Parts: sequence; structure tokens; C-alpha cells
Amino acid sequence: AGRSAMEAAKASGLVVMATSQCARGPVIPANEQIMTWLETLGIIPAHDMTTEATCAKLAYLFGKKLTVSQVASSMALPMRGELTPPSETITPVSKSVPMVNNSTMRPRL
Repeated sequence: AGRSAMEAAKASGLVVMATSQCARGPVIPANEQIMTWLETLGIIPAHDMTTEATCAKLAYLFGKKLTVSQVASSMALPMRGELTPPSETITPVSKSVPMVNNSTMRPRL
């Protein structure tokens, strides 16, 4: 039943995310078979974003009038420190949404 619901959601053009309520760490399926199954369904991992950050980011990106495929690809890119960058070279989601270099940010006193 779960597979058909996810397939139906993807077929209707929805962005389907796999997120966790863990305090720390990325979404890591219990085994490789589950990961393969999620990938074949087009499920997007939320990596180490909190559930709240995932929802807020989806709302923000859709509010920018991006397409479903643009939103889906943008979810893996950090915008404001909501997820750990996958590598050192990250390109911004768009020119209107500049990246924040957290290593140069200093708290204001």
C-alpha cells in the first residue's frame, strides 16, 4: 500500500521527501535495498534537515514559482545552513537566493 501511495504521489507531480525526526544526522535507510527502492520511486532524501526545515524550504521554493523538478533538485542544495553541504563546491539555487558562507559568519555582540 505504501508503494502505490508514493507512486501515485510522484505520478501526480508531487515532490516526495524522506525525512527523519532524529535530533541529528541524515536520513539513512536501514539497508541498501530500501535506498534503492526509494530511489526508483524518485523519493528525495532530506539529508540532515529537520522536518521543520524541510517543510519551510519546500514552501519557500514553491513560493518562488519554481517547477517541481527545480524544487526537487534544489532540496539537496543548502541555502541558509539548513543542511550540511554535500561538497565544498555548491552552486546557489538561483542568483536571487545567494549562498551564505557559514565559515565567514561571525556572531554579533
